[in-house]
Amino acid sequence: MLPFGGGLFSIAALFYFAAEYEHLSALASVAVSATVKGLFPGSFIFVLPAQFGLFLVMWWAHVKNQAQRQVDLAQREADSRRERQERVTRARQEAAAHTDFDALQREREAAAAAALKERQERVRLAREQREREEGERGEGT
Repeated sequence: MLPFGGGLFSIAALFYFAAEYEHLSALASVAVSATVKGLFPGSFIFVLPAQFGLFLVMWWAHVKNQAQRQVDLAQREADSRRERQERVTRARQEAAAHTDFDALQREREAAAAAALKERQERVRLAREQREREEGERGEGT
């Protein structure tokens, strides 16, 4: 059988390694041991239940922390997905606006070409009219 001090350190070591495995603080374990020894001097039998209770509390806190991290991760993924969708939507709108700008530009060019043809036709008709009038004047003399 282990002497009084060796038994306590063995129990403390067991819970220390369990706490380290769960990424929990071993300082809390030492504080619980010291508190139990202070409250119940010479009664090491209360240390084991206190350590086990601490381990359960810390394990519960760790599980809650993991659950919160998963919720946060899901929220970040949802935010990221929403931002990507917004960027895609904006890119499509810009592409549509650019395409609309191209269509508008083509319409303007077509209107300018039609106006040019109309002016050319009026100039041609005016020239023909003038030539006819000059021809009639030349015949009339």
